[in-house]
Amino acid sequence: MGNGAKLAAGLILVIAGLAFNLLSFDSFLFFGLPLIAGVLVAAYNSRRNVGRTTAEQIADVLRIYMGGHLLWSSVRYWSTDMQPVIHHPIGGPFVASLVAMGAFPAIKTIEGIVALLLLSNRFVPLALVLEMPTAVTIFYLNTFVTARLSGVLTGPPELGVNLALMLAYYQSYRPMLAMRPPVAPPALFGGKAGVSPAGDRPR
Repeated sequence: MGNGAKLAAGLILVIAGLAFNLLSFDSFLFFGLPLIAGVLVAAYNSRRNVGRTTAEQIADVLRIYMGGHLLWSSVRYWSTDMQPVIHHPIGGPFVASLVAMGAFPAIKTIEGIVALLLLSNRFVPLALVLEMPTAVTIFYLNTFVTARLSGVLTGPPELGVNLALMLAYYQSYRPMLAMRPPVAPPALFGGKAGVSPAGDRPR
């Protein structure tokens, strides 16, 4: 690993230790352990391929961290049927309504799917898009609505890691950023093979 990656890895391990010492064992499983796993996977991948860039190493850390974090969140929900309890006049009823309408189980299912995709390094750009609505909701709820210390410490990273990984995979999103993309359905529905997202289109 390069010096920059080693410094980042050291900082991450310090944060993981703080999560264990200052918060709780559950918080360590949510945040600390996935961070440590991310550093170990990045180091392993760098040993296998010495040509990996610092950006790739950091992406490994963040991808494993996010995947492990989401996997534990999903597994804990389904294995314990644990309902989130938020003692807040707005945040509490909001989460309770998600549970009542059945949306919360769907969210936890998506979290589990996203986690498996991230951990297996398959369809990562798609997984990041699937998780973005949840990340934005958690960020807003924890940072601006409940605004507890634990929420402020967890809300921004929830969204920040998602955005950082999307930036790392920017080239995968470039076709989606075309201002006037052509209509190009699958061939089964009348699409034409070889149509470029930046190709000619009616004006």
